[in-house]
Amino acid sequence: MIDIKIENIEIPIKGDNLVLKGSIYYTTNTTSIAPWIVILGGFLEHRESKFVRFFIERFATEGYYVLSYDYRGHGEHTKDIDKFDLYKKTPKIFSDIYDIISWVLENQSYRLLDENLILFGRSYGGAIVLTYGYIDKRVKYIIALCTRYDYLTVQLKIPYSIIKTMAKIISPKNFLKRDPSNNKRILIAHCKDDIRIPFENVLQIKDHLGLNDDNVLIYEKGGHSFEGNKHHLFKRTIEFLNKTK
Repeated sequence: MIDIKIENIEIPIKGDNLVLKGSIYYTTNTTSIAPWIVILGGFLEHRESKFVRFFIERFATEGYYVLSYDYRGHGEHTKDIDKFDLYKKTPKIFSDIYDIISWVLENQSYRLLDENLILFGRSYGGAIVLTYGYIDKRVKYIIALCTRYDYLTVQLKIPYSIIKTMAKIISPKNFLKRDPSNNKRILIAHCKDDIRIPFENVLQIKDHLGLNDDNVLIYEKGGHSFEGNKHHLFKRTIEFLNKTK
């Protein structure tokens, strides 16, 4: 694999006295102007987590500028908030994607090809891209992996009032709309043996969005991390992005 170049960055969050730590990844073969993809990990993951890093390296090698950042309370920000407070901050973690998108478009436009901005998220990150990412029309493509449809189904040892508030604000169920144009914009994937996010969630999302079968990748095995299927998943993602250019 080609050596990956890394630019460490700080992205200010408007309205809060906060900057989020992130990195931009690319190779010496990346053209001066290229598509950008933002990779969002799962809950408690960060930009150096194994799953995130796998896709960072492959998209960078494929010629994309790849941006990944640490959520509030994650990665380099783990000392910022305790775990209980992290749940209460979840709505902010989700809405932060707006500032991430704005930062790319405002600060990296000189090397962004045709405003070709892609969001790629797994689990918690998948919910982010299918909520605030979905309603942000500046985002050209969305790839969401093993994503929960309704956060009211989560079993957490925190007050129900917090879960109820979280669910209203971060459940894809409350953001998605059925539209034929979704098939040119969205690819989703899930493994049937995922023990964290029930398999029926992907079917609910597919139906809500009105997605064609080709826009839904279903694997018999692989669990929450798509073990044994990550290379195939990457290949199909590239095919989807190339087909819908």
